[in-house]
Amino acid sequence: MIALATPGLHAQEFIERAPKESSSKRKWVRRITLAAACAGSLAFDSISTRRAVAAGAVESNGLLAGSQGAPAWGRVIGIKAAFCGAAAVVEETHTFGAWKSPASDWTWTAVNATTVSVYTWAGFHNLKLANDLAAPKQ
Repeated sequence: MIALATPGLHAQEFIERAPKESSSKRKWVRRITLAAACAGSLAFDSISTRRAVAAGAVESNGLLAGSQGAPAWGRVIGIKAAFCGAAAVVEETHTFGAWKSPASDWTWTAVNATTVSVYTWAGFHNLKLANDLAAPKQ
């Protein structure tokens, strides 16, 4: 009986000692920017890379490319999904103790917004490259 009740007692102590939640606004802004960063990475950048490769471009990132320069799509999606999942876990569980302050939500929001910016730039770069390669030579 005691062995069965012990996990419940520890859970109750954890619930009673749990820190108060930060402002819901900061939390939701952080979550929205994280979702935008993941969408930018998994959707926009991947689709624009596909268009550029179809037009004749070569994937320049050796980690994401096969031996002939074509994207290794399983690796591309897997790595991007893993980074999105890891970011969500780190941000939601406050893995690093110093990141438990209310300012941490704004810090993560800035990190996520920067990630959105980078993947948006990469996506538009890929689309420009696809258009340049598809344009007829004069």
